Amino acid sequence: MSKILDRVRHSVFQGDRRRKALIMRAGLALVTLVLISFPLVLQTPPVGLTEGEPAPRTFRANRTVQFVDEEATERARAEAAESVEPVTVFDPTVLAEARGDVSSVFESFRSVRGAYSEEPTATLVTLSAEYPHLDSEWIEALLAADETTFNRSARASEQLATTVLSRRFSVEEMDSVYEQVNESAQSLPMSPPIRNAMEEIVSASVRPTLSLDAVATEAARAAAAESIDPTVIIKQVGDNIVQRGEIVTSDHLEIIRRLGLLDQGGSFPSLAAAVLLACVAVGAALAYLWRFDRPVFDRTRDVVLVAVLLLGAAWVTRAILWFFPEVSLYLLPVPLPAMLATLLVDARAGLLTAVLTTVVGVLLGFSGGASIIAMLLWAVLAVVAMSFMTDRPRFFHVGVFLVASGAVLAGVATLAGGSGAREALSAAGNGALGGVFAVVAGYGLLPLFEHVFGVTSDVRLLELASPAHSLIRRLMMEAPGTYSHSVLAGNLAEAAAEEVGANPLLARVGAYYHDVGKLRRPEFFIENQTGPENPHDSTTPSLSAIIITAHVREGLELAKEYRLPPEVVDIIEQHHGDSLVSYFYNKAAESETDVAVVETDYRYTFSRPQSREAALVMLADAAEATVRSLKKPSPTRIETAVRRVVEDKMADGQLHDSELTLADLEKVMQVYSKMLASVYHRRVDYPETKPRRQVYAHQHH
Repeated sequence: MSKILDRVRHSVFQGDRRRKALIMRAGLALVTLVLISFPLVLQTPPVGLTEGEPAPRTFRANRTVQFVDEEATERARAEAAESVEPVTVFDPTVLAEARGDVSSVFESFRSVRGAYSEEPTATLVTLSAEYPHLDSEWIEALLAADETTFNRSARASEQLATTVLSRRFSVEEMDSVYEQVNESAQSLPMSPPIRNAMEEIVSASVRPTLSLDAVATEAARAAAAESIDPTVIIKQVGDNIVQRGEIVTSDHLEIIRRLGLLDQGGSFPSLAAAVLLACVAVGAALAYLWRFDRPVFDRTRDVVLVAVLLLGAAWVTRAILWFFPEVSLYLLPVPLPAMLATLLVDARAGLLTAVLTTVVGVLLGFSGGASIIAMLLWAVLAVVAMSFMTDRPRFFHVGVFLVASGAVLAGVATLAGGSGAREALSAAGNGALGGVFAVVAGYGLLPLFEHVFGVTSDVRLLELASPAHSLIRRLMMEAPGTYSHSVLAGNLAEAAAEEVGANPLLARVGAYYHDVGKLRRPEFFIENQTGPENPHDSTTPSLSAIIITAHVREGLELAKEYRLPPEVVDIIEQHHGDSLVSYFYNKAAESETDVAVVETDYRYTFSRPQSREAALVMLADAAEATVRSLKKPSPTRIETAVRRVVEDKMADGQLHDSELTLADLEKVMQVYSKMLASVYHRRVDYPETKPRRQVYAHQHH
């Protein structure tokens, strides 16, 4: 009944803990959204550019930009439309109307020729008023001419009008037409006054034979404007936009605005959309961790760390845009957040951080086009490179890789954006420098993050796993039996951790150090005893139990002295939990004394395993020691012994807080049984080989 109640309380406690964890994740997501919104909506100070004034400093393109210059395009199309000649059509009625006008004038003169002989003055006044453009002398010459001359003048004038109006000309060509009329009229064999009168009469009747077709002209101009391609402005990364002291034009301002260097605020709809996208990104990140990386989702510290890296990337990028708006993207330590996330959390968190920092760069307007792909690939390659880290000195090799990959990606992305070889080489140089910055910053920030967040990175664990570590060397030299036992336990725990989804490296390193407390009195532990004497034979069971259980406390003291990370310290403390030292407890119970044996006096006084790794080390420690004590080990007996160890720990409640499931424990038992059977299998007794000298003597005998 008590076990059932314990399980109920445990499940309730676990449910409350999960609810609190979910509430905490939601609160963290909200805080992250609020903090990441500020750099998205925060406007940079104005750059101080005024059209028509000298530029206060040189502005360069921080990324490749390509856009249509609407104003320049409109100007070009207007010029093309204006360059189109007006469309005209030939008017055949002009000639007939002109001939009619000429004929009408001469008919008027003919009708008053008789009256002129009777009343010359009155007739002359009347015609002068009717035709004010004709000189009175010219009128008088026509009226006074004989009939033959008058008729010949009339016919010649009509012929002259016909000759002139038989060709096509527009209003712009009227001057040349008047000159032709003048030349033709003055060449006629008439008196000068009559020639002048004919010239003026014909000129007054002449008008353009070509008239404007407004509809066709508008269509032609529209077609000409449409044929003009849009004016495209292209600025490559690093190109100068305006030099310091150069007069700023509207084109300069437009390019700078397009690059996001004029102001970073943007309109309210664009800012709201950016914040909404940030919300979606944060929500998707939490969903990804919950679905594909549950251990990280369940550790508040890891979620906070990823959020801090994301916020750091956003705020640092905004600060750089604030003070150096034209800086190249590739000069930044782009892969740094993904590097740190991989080292401090895991590779999945590193990939997630790579995607999130790329999204942040896009939302801040810091990258576009092929540079987005380059930035993402660079961060992903950093995650891959970090997975090969085995110690801090390897940072150099990783750094070389990141420098080379940054240079290649920057150069290729610049070429893909349409730039030339010179711009690509410049971008490659920036990418190499960005890689250097990332490695230097990562090397400096890693210990800081480890200390602030209490994180034990894989790099730190790999250093602790090295036989060159001073505490491992002490264990090897001063307690070689404990060292061998710890190495074997480490191999067991690592293999089991891989099967159940725990941290294999942490399990192995924790097993290496779980018994370092035995360095204080190694001879009291059977694996270090080489002779027939056992110090426990001369001590009471209670004192032996105190000595045995003290190795955990003494191990914690050594861990503090050697500054072992918290995760390893937890395994040292929890690898026995509050389990019973059964050997000495049974020995005390069987002794013939009147002193009552209290079970709690023979138990460890430390926490039960709180993690899967600590539980795996506990089981590996007990299983290896139990199997090592078997008289005639066989695979069946070894498996039975391992199962008995696991079942005893379960019955004693040592595994309740470790989150290992029954399925996990079944996998652990199979792994431990198989590996221990391969180590402690029964060996063949080989016959003793006789000395070579005896064999030789026997042969000669």
